[in-house]
Amino acid sequence: MSSNCTNCRQNFDISSEDLSYYKKASPIIGGITLDIPPPTHCPTCRQQRRFSWRNERSLYHRKSDLSGKVYISNFAPDADIKAYEIEEWFSDRWNPKDYGKDFDFKKPFFEQFAALQKEVPQLGLSVWNSENADYCSYVGHVCNCYLIFGSVYSEDCYYGSPYYSRDCMDTLVVRECEQCYECIDCRKLHTCFYCQDCHSSNNLLYCYDLLGCSDCIACAGLRQKKYCIFNTQYTKEEYEKMKTELDLSLPHIHEKLKSELQKFCLKIPHRFMQSNKVENVSGNYIYESKNTHDCYYADRSEDIRFCAQVVDLKDCYDNNYTEENELCCEYLGAYQNNRTSFSKFCNLVNDALYCDACHSSSNLLGCIGIRNGKYCILNKEYTKNEYETLVPKIVNHMKKTGEWGEFFPASISPFGYNETVAQEYFPMEETEIREKGWNWRSEKINKENYMGPVVEVPSDVHNIDDSFCEKILECESSGKLFRIIEQEIHFYKKLHLPIPHKCPNARHLDRLAMRNPRKLWNRTCTKCNKEMQTTYAPERPETVYCEECYVKEVY
Repeated sequence: MSSNCTNCRQNFDISSEDLSYYKKASPIIGGITLDIPPPTHCPTCRQQRRFSWRNERSLYHRKSDLSGKVYISNFAPDADIKAYEIEEWFSDRWNPKDYGKDFDFKKPFFEQFAALQKEVPQLGLSVWNSENADYCSYVGHVCNCYLIFGSVYSEDCYYGSPYYSRDCMDTLVVRECEQCYECIDCRKLHTCFYCQDCHSSNNLLYCYDLLGCSDCIACAGLRQKKYCIFNTQYTKEEYEKMKTELDLSLPHIHEKLKSELQKFCLKIPHRFMQSNKVENVSGNYIYESKNTHDCYYADRSEDIRFCAQVVDLKDCYDNNYTEENELCCEYLGAYQNNRTSFSKFCNLVNDALYCDACHSSSNLLGCIGIRNGKYCILNKEYTKNEYETLVPKIVNHMKKTGEWGEFFPASISPFGYNETVAQEYFPMEETEIREKGWNWRSEKINKENYMGPVVEVPSDVHNIDDSFCEKILECESSGKLFRIIEQEIHFYKKLHLPIPHKCPNARHLDRLAMRNPRKLWNRTCTKCNKEMQTTYAPERPETVYCEECYVKEVY
C-alpha cells in the first residue's frame, strides 16, 4: 500500500511484510492486543524525528539540580528541565515514582509527557562504567577518552566514535582499531591514517576499500597487497624510499594526497554495498546479518528494517544507536530491551511504551527514569490488574488524539534541533525549524571571553611544545575557537602529523560528508547491467559493480 507522509508530503510504500511486522510487534496488555498502526511518516522523517532527541556533541557546564555540583552535561544550563550528575541520578537520594501523575483523559498524551519531562530529573550525561571520560557522551566502558560520542569499550581515544579501539583520534565509526587517525567506517586496522572502508590492514596512508593489506599509500580496491602506491607494486626498498620522501607533518602534502586519491578512486570499481556474511539484505555496512533491509551499520541482526548503527537486533523496525533489542519498534538509544516501542534511552526494559531513560523495569507506559519498577503509568505505580485495565483505555484515547503509533514529537525535545544528530543528517535552517514549531538553540561565537590571544596554527608540529595547549585557535571553517589538548600534541608528534586547522565539530562534519547518504537508488551494474539497489545515485561518476562482478574483478 502507498501512503503520504504527513511531514514531508512525499509518497512512501508500506509493504505487506511491514504490516505483518506491526501486527507481530503490537503489545498485548491483559489479553488485549493494542495494534500498532501503519506509520504516518516516511522512513526518513521517522528517523529525523528520533534523531531530534539525541544531542551527542553539544556539551555544557551546568549545575546539578540536586547538589549544585558543576559538571559536564549535554543539557544547556537554561534548558527547561532538571538534570542530575550521573552518580547522583543513579543514587537513592531521589525516587522517580515521587513524580507520578494520574492520567488526564482531557489532555493529549504528549502534553502530559512533556509536563512530566520538566519535573522528573534527567540523567545529565550518558556515560556508563567509564573512567576519565567527563567530556564524552553516550559512551560505555571507555577510559581516558575525550570528546568521543556513541562509543563503547575504548581507551585513549579522542574526537570521534570508536568501538573496541584504543589510541585513535578523529574517527567515524571504527571498530577494533589501534593507533589510527582520520579513519572512516573501518575495522581491525593498526597504524592507519586517512582511510575509509578499510578492513584487517596496517600501515596504510590515504587508502580506500582495502582488505588484508599493509604498507600502502593512496591505494583503492586492493586485496592482500603490500608495498603499493596508487595500486602499483613496488619492492620494499622502493616503497620505503618513496614513503620517506613524504613529509607528513606538512599540511600541503596531505591536501595533495587527498586530492590525488579522490581522482584515482574514480578509476576503480566500487562495490554496490559494504557487507560480509549476509543473506537477503539491503542498505550499506551490514555484517553477519539476515533479512535486514533499508539498514545501515548493522551487525549480527535478523529480521529488521529501517535501522541504523545497531548490533544484535531481532525483529526490530526503526531502531537507532542500540544493541541487543528484540521486537522493538521506533526506538532510540541504549540497549537490551524487549517489546519496548516508541521509547528512548532505556536499558533492560521489557513491555514498555513511550518511556525515557528507564532501567531494569517492565510494564511501563509514559514513564521517565523508572528503575526496578513495573506497572507504572506516568511514573505512578499501579497493581497489575489496574495497569492492564488502564493502558488499553489510554491507547484508545491516544488513537482519538492521533498520537498512538507516533514517536515523541520534535517539538517537545529538550534540545534545539541544531544541537542534535538530526542537524547532521537532515540539516535545516533556523527559519524552517521555527516554522515547524521545533526548538532551535541560538549560537554565538564569543571571541571576547577567552584566555589569551588567538594564534596561527604552526606548519610544523615539531616546533611546538606542551605550552601550545594554552593557545586559542580559530577554526578556518566555522570561526569557532578551539584548543589542542596535550594528548593530541603527543599523538601528532609521534606520528608526524600536522596540527588541524579546524575545530573538532568541523572535522566531524568533513568526515560525514565523505560518506554515501543513507538512501538507496535503483541503478544497474556498470559491467553486467544487472539491476541493484545502492547508495550510489545513478548520476554519480563512480563505476559501481554488483556483488558478483565486484568479486570477480577485485578478489
